[in-house]
Amino acid sequence: MAKTIKFNLICDDKPVRTIEDLQENFSIEDVLKYYQNGLLLRWLEVRGYEAEYKKVSEIREIEALEIVKELIKIFDIEADEKKVEEGVYMLQFLEERKELCEAYKQDSFKAQGIIDDYQTGFNQLIDGIIENPNDVARIKANIAELMSGYKWAMDLNHRQLFWELKELSPLAIMCFLMNDEARKYYLPMPVRKDNVSDEAEKKVNIAAAAVAVAEDDSIAVSYDIENNADKRNMYNAICSMLKSSDFVSRLGDNLHIFAGVTDGYWKDLETKGKKYMIISMGYGDYVRSAGLQGGDLASTDIKNKFVIVDGIDYKSNSSSRKLLYMEV
Repeated sequence: MAKTIKFNLICDDKPVRTIEDLQENFSIEDVLKYYQNGLLLRWLEVRGYEAEYKKVSEIREIEALEIVKELIKIFDIEADEKKVEEGVYMLQFLEERKELCEAYKQDSFKAQGIIDDYQTGFNQLIDGIIENPNDVARIKANIAELMSGYKWAMDLNHRQLFWELKELSPLAIMCFLMNDEARKYYLPMPVRKDNVSDEAEKKVNIAAAAVAVAEDDSIAVSYDIENNADKRNMYNAICSMLKSSDFVSRLGDNLHIFAGVTDGYWKDLETKGKKYMIISMGYGDYVRSAGLQGGDLASTDIKNKFVIVDGIDYKSNSSSRKLLYMEV
């Protein structure tokens, strides 16, 4: 009797010999690829996982997202559904881009075809946001692709896009602010003054808070909205949006709200390893990245600045004041 030859899968650059290994190193890209090329079924067969083999072989879904959801269920993977959707959308974008690049190569890089495809791709991404104003996973994935592959078009069209989305989708506006590159279109950015030395400029921590003004008066810092009326108007519109009566309800379960007395201690609301954007916080309360000593941010550091932190520690002496934040 011929001996069954066993082999490992490679997921997230690690060898996978067992279901436990698969659960620990589950990668959407890798597992979807193994499903599509038949290696996943073959691996389950030679490893003797009969129950899982049967369930995987019975998948009848065609769309990548639905296939991944079925595989996550079969292998009992702990996963955030919205993050899974975002990941699958990004994979689809990458695959489409690869196909376009191959087509360009075979078509001798015909300029007009490239321009037409570029414009079509950009429009499809924008339409995907406009047509799905409450689908946070699709919105985030589309924004990431816009900033990755269509930066030139965004430079030209970000103003028009903002005013289209302002009333239609507060969620989309918040998602643009979560993206490291896209937020620069809409939030005030520090501008170096001519009389500031390189050493002094380094003291301005732009990453900590997009519009934080340096406390050191010796550092002269201005912001681009001072001489950019278009950006100033968009920023003011965003700040006004936070005050609208339906802002919280329109964000739905994408907005996290916490209120409670912490008795002078830091309460760990969210663990380190996930990023969150702070929307608003009550006067007298404090927030920081999880476990970050000396990283305390007061309400004045937070107001209208959309600071992004790594995990959340929170301190409050009031049960009525609220912390509003979103997962990036």
